[in-house]
Amino acid sequence: DVSSGEVLIGVRNVKEVSLHELRDKIGVVLQESILFSGTIESNIKFGYHDATDEELDQAARDAQAMEFIQLKESGYQTEVEQRGKNLSGGQKQRVAIVRALCMHPEILLFDEVTAALDPEMVREVLEVILNLADQGRTMIIVTHEMQFARAVADRIIFLDDGEINEEGTPDQFFDAPRTDRAKKFLQTFTFE
Repeated sequence: DVSSGEVLIGVRNVKEVSLHELRDKIGVVLQESILFSGTIESNIKFGYHDATDEELDQAARDAQAMEFIQLKESGYQTEVEQRGKNLSGGQKQRVAIVRALCMHPEILLFDEVTAALDPEMVREVLEVILNLADQGRTMIIVTHEMQFARAVADRIIFLDDGEINEEGTPDQFFDAPRTDRAKKFLQTFTFE
């Protein structure tokens, strides 16, 4: 029984790995973009526990190389030396994404990353995630952004009361949902 805030991972025929090893393979971006006090650069380096100076320098280079830290196309520029607390919600989410990416994870988990953002910032953050999908990144995304889910997903899993209610391709789920619960859910996004 999985309660709120718990994750249950079932794995068969896989060697046992420590929690530490598992965490090193997973990047997480939460609903609320929590940045630590300090600069953007220090936030990005935060994930490097017991890191060597070389690893920290590489994290800074990785952050600077990632095009979406430089927000020139949006009419402003964010430098990695800037204080994180001065950023907008969308900028903070971008930094959180960069922080997760700098760990070079095998999988990225996104938990409602746009929930607290205004509509313009939602689009900017979703475009970053679409870009990651185009790069072939493996991601698990929890979202209520249905158009985005259809555009980015190769598999949809619809949860109801903590249970998998339906799963399939985006076309199957959105065009021909099989369960009454999924049909009812999708009707809440239709206006006539």
